[in-house]
Amino acid sequence: MINTKLNIKSKGLLPLFFLLVFWGCKKETTDIGVDILGDGNLNSVEVVLSDISARSVRDDSSRTDNLTSNSLGVINDPIFGMSKSCLIVQPRLTQFGTDETSKSIDSIKLILKYDYEQTVSGIKNILKYGDINSEIVMDVYKLNKDLVDTVKYYSTFRPELGDLVGTFTGSFNFSDSTSLEIMLNNSFGQEMLDWNSDIYKDEAKFLEALKGLVIVPRNNPLSGEGAIVCVEAGINSSKLQLFYNDSLTKTIPMGSSSRRINYYETDPTANLTNQFNSVNTFTTTYAQSFGGAKIKVDVAGLDSIIKMGGNVVINEAKITFLLDQLSITDAYKAPSRMFLVVPDTVNSKYSMPIIDLLTTSNYGGIYDSDIKGYEFHFNRYLQQLVKEYTKTGKSNFNGFYLSIPSDYPVTPYRGVFKTDKNAGDIKVSVTYTKLD
Repeated sequence: MINTKLNIKSKGLLPLFFLLVFWGCKKETTDIGVDILGDGNLNSVEVVLSDISARSVRDDSSRTDNLTSNSLGVINDPIFGMSKSCLIVQPRLTQFGTDETSKSIDSIKLILKYDYEQTVSGIKNILKYGDINSEIVMDVYKLNKDLVDTVKYYSTFRPELGDLVGTFTGSFNFSDSTSLEIMLNNSFGQEMLDWNSDIYKDEAKFLEALKGLVIVPRNNPLSGEGAIVCVEAGINSSKLQLFYNDSLTKTIPMGSSSRRINYYETDPTANLTNQFNSVNTFTTTYAQSFGGAKIKVDVAGLDSIIKMGGNVVINEAKITFLLDQLSITDAYKAPSRMFLVVPDTVNSKYSMPIIDLLTTSNYGGIYDSDIKGYEFHFNRYLQQLVKEYTKTGKSNFNGFYLSIPSDYPVTPYRGVFKTDKNAGDIKVSVTYTKLD
């Protein structure tokens, strides 16, 4: 359904070229011609689109070898199902030429410094999710295959696991401690002490002996729903530490040159899986970071604007999504930001950014507590679609995807969205000027 409203506040029309240049310099939320005409606007038409359908689909994989922080843990969310974040870390030598072959291990532990918060667009994000008091179990394995410096690693990567060298059982002491400490097996520590001294003289030989460590949470928490936290796995405060001969210590840190890679696993609930396998529209839909779920949004009626052709200038185009407030709890906060993206032109199951919508500061995507949701402005994208149609006679609009970013902050957000088109839960409005 399309509702239109004509706004006539000026008798004259400026030349098309001048208007397009002026429009291109303005922020997405600015009506065309406002600064030139004072309080007046050009002849404009406001269109409200209400025939909007939505369903949850599988989210894209994401690159995870270049994150500012890394996540770790497991959650059994009653709405979304199991979400798990595994972590590969890589201790690196900073001291060379030591020889511990005659020493005896006392203990060995892996220390990962917590990352408590990140600030994005002035919003502070506490980097924990789920029930922080839950008890979970995490196993630590040797990495069996080399990490290649020239390879980009994604959330769907699955490493080859070697020997089990330790197990963590307990809760994340996120409030009272600066670091997560995992005690490893003494047999592993003694093995490292017994290595030929040449291994400690050359970084390449060291990485051949210890390619990395892989921390894998088990699927079922011992108590509670589980939790996921963030750690800084690329700083010297995160390290592998060996204690031997009663009073001696050997420290092998994770520094800036260390590779650190997250990979994620999800096991969605039956309700979510049903949407993945359907082409229907749903009144409640789900978005989840870590490759979990995104929302496919189809907007009937937008093509009618696109196909008006090159004599149309888009003044404003915006879309609003409402978050189900009942899904927000102390354990599961509202996502601090969302992404509005579009289907990839090569494979529509995947996403690609919208033109000029890569930053959220001007174009929306930050959670708005007043509207209890998210608003995006896509003026320039819609103008580009009009331009392409004028040139080719083909509309390239294939709907939107609404997704939760997994990069920064790295907190594993999830969102339950109200998407009943009969209730007007998703709102799309376009204001344009037709230059005839």
